Amino acid sequence: MQHEKQLIEEQGYVVLKNFFEKDYINNLRKKAENIFEIQFKRFGYNEDFQSNMIRLFNEHESVFINCGKIIQSGLIELYKLPVEDKLISKVKELGIKFPNLCTRPVLFFNHPKLAKEEVYYKTPPHQDWLSMESSMNSLVVWVPLVDVGKENGTILIWPGTHKLGPLPFDSVGGFAKVEVEGEFIQPELEVGDIAIFSTLLIHGSGDILNDTIRWSCHYRYTDMLEQDYIERDFPNPYVYKPLTKK
Repeated sequence: MQHEKQLIEEQGYVVLKNFFEKDYINNLRKKAENIFEIQFKRFGYNEDFQSNMIRLFNEHESVFINCGKIIQSGLIELYKLPVEDKLISKVKELGIKFPNLCTRPVLFFNHPKLAKEEVYYKTPPHQDWLSMESSMNSLVVWVPLVDVGKENGTILIWPGTHKLGPLPFDSVGGFAKVEVEGEFIQPELEVGDIAIFSTLLIHGSGDILNDTIRWSCHYRYTDMLEQDYIERDFPNPYVYKPLTKK
């Protein structure tokens, strides 16, 4: 445990193998797929799942987007994972004294044919902290819902870059893109593994070369007891509100 905390402090990240049962993670992904499958059935799509996803994106983009919104806003399995006792305990062990989820959970289903711009499946080097303004010791929990490696663009990590602090950035597709030098690593993770890293760590995602959907979900924890965060008045730059129809 102390070794894991030391890795976070020195390298900015730690990979935990077999943290969750594979069936638990596979069920989460399947429940997300079920949302899309309801619309596949409506439109009479009967090909394999990925072909149906691409067809829905091309033929009914607004429906595709709404499926994603419904998943992000309330898929029970997506919201259950970040409050599992073992994960909360791990976040505390890594230095978060009073953990609080500071953004809604995020679930990504990335593929070049499910995006109109590259940034939506191949994210640039960025720091999550810049959009969150959370505690300086805040953490991201990155959970692959499929096995990930170089072929499907697993996470890119620039070790130690969290020590640079908040950097100047350009907003690109909702990501706080930053300039970075040095070598990155691209860890391979299997279903059940997780990566935990500082929100200040520069990271991104690689290219998808094997024509598969890269499924992952992301959770962000701030520390309510960190003094700097307290003195910054608990900033919360996210706005969730309904659209007003004319």
